[in-house]
Amino acid sequence: MTDANPPCRAILNAVLPPLAVILALIGGIELLGAAHLLSSSVAPPSRIAAEMGREPGLLWFHVEPTLLTAATGFVLSLLLSLIVAFACFVWPRFEAVALTMGAVMDSVPIIAIAPVLAIWLGLSLPMRLSLTVMICTFPILVSLVQGLRAVPATANEMFTVLAARPWQRFRLLAAPYALPYLFVGLKAAAPLAVLGALMAETTGVERGLGAFIVDAMFGVRIAQLWAGVVLACLMSVAGYALVALFERLAMGVDWKAA
Repeated sequence: MTDANPPCRAILNAVLPPLAVILALIGGIELLGAAHLLSSSVAPPSRIAAEMGREPGLLWFHVEPTLLTAATGFVLSLLLSLIVAFACFVWPRFEAVALTMGAVMDSVPIIAIAPVLAIWLGLSLPMRLSLTVMICTFPILVSLVQGLRAVPATANEMFTVLAARPWQRFRLLAAPYALPYLFVGLKAAAPLAVLGALMAETTGVERGLGAFIVDAMFGVRIAQLWAGVVLACLMSVAGYALVALFERLAMGVDWKAA
């Protein structure tokens, strides 16, 4: 008898093992807390959950701008990467310049550039978006450029014979081959978008999960601190999972035949 739902079984096989490990880790930490074996700087999961349920309005007050910054910066990074990748595709000599500039920007420590951007742009949304775009663009761009190189030579020759325009060649030929590579970069950039938003919010802004975590740290409010850390982790995981879902949906379409 054949399995009627192989996709469901595949999803369960992929989700259950890491979920079991996470639950076992949470249970182990909770047991250590009950036995008073945890450090005073570590809050047990039950205390973190109680803190998150005690003031959900306050947490959302700080989570909302972080989500806005991370999501908007992620989208802007994708658009910028697509524009630069198209320029590299049309003018191959521009590729080395673009990748070098991207590598230089990516090598600058976030903790060093954040105060500089805060001085230039103030404690504003453009400053937070700029930092997020800086940290997210390079992995997306590198993946895109690598995907554009994956086009078979025979397909390139056929489009040359057909006298295809650069945009037609990019949209109908290169983009479908680059799509799997693009999702690799997007999955790498999704957690980085949250990191960029958090780092931007540590420069002195009043709202944001990064500001909430820093304030809890200096106030030695351990449960609040860990609640903020857990929320940041959940946001990163959710961003990665959302991109993975879009990848599953997009890769189900035969773009090369479209």
